[in-house]
Amino acid sequence: MKRLFTHFIPTLLIPILVFGNGLLYAEDAANKLNMIEIVISNLISRIESLEKRVNALEKKSVPGTFKTKKETAIEPKKQVLPSDLEEIGDGFFVRNVRFQQFGPNVLLTGEVANKSEKNYRFIKFILEIYDLHKLLIKKEEFTIPDLPKDSIKPFETMLTDIDSGLIDSYTIKVFE
Repeated sequence: MKRLFTHFIPTLLIPILVFGNGLLYAEDAANKLNMIEIVISNLISRIESLEKRVNALEKKSVPGTFKTKKETAIEPKKQVLPSDLEEIGDGFFVRNVRFQQFGPNVLLTGEVANKSEKNYRFIKFILEIYDLHKLLIKKEEFTIPDLPKDSIKPFETMLTDIDSGLIDSYTIKVFE
């Protein structure tokens, strides 16, 4: 007895066996198909029963407890923002921005919140760093991948050839 190949029938593998004379015996396959038909029939009757129960509950419900789509008023979402978020424009906010010396470079880390109405696959930001005299030390672009609306995501970028001791202030803006 050799196993030649297998047929795929909705989530069941049924081996088809070939004996010495080359005849296919599919009694097992037929039995399995019959069992599947019985199981599907039972599932259909359960679903129909559940539909009847749901319809009965909807009819017995107290008037005014369920609102139809026509009665439901859509109110605009009120954005509740954590108090530690700093607005940078266009519906974006940052928090926990830190500059850490990393050899001759500086590692910028933080979190950005997207409270705009758009999901972004990639979004580019511009960082401007100022010294104590409010003179521009460095201007750098960085990108954050996959930033859906109403989400907060950490970011980091390496700033080359800068000393963190010179950094007094910064601005982060959405690249336009």
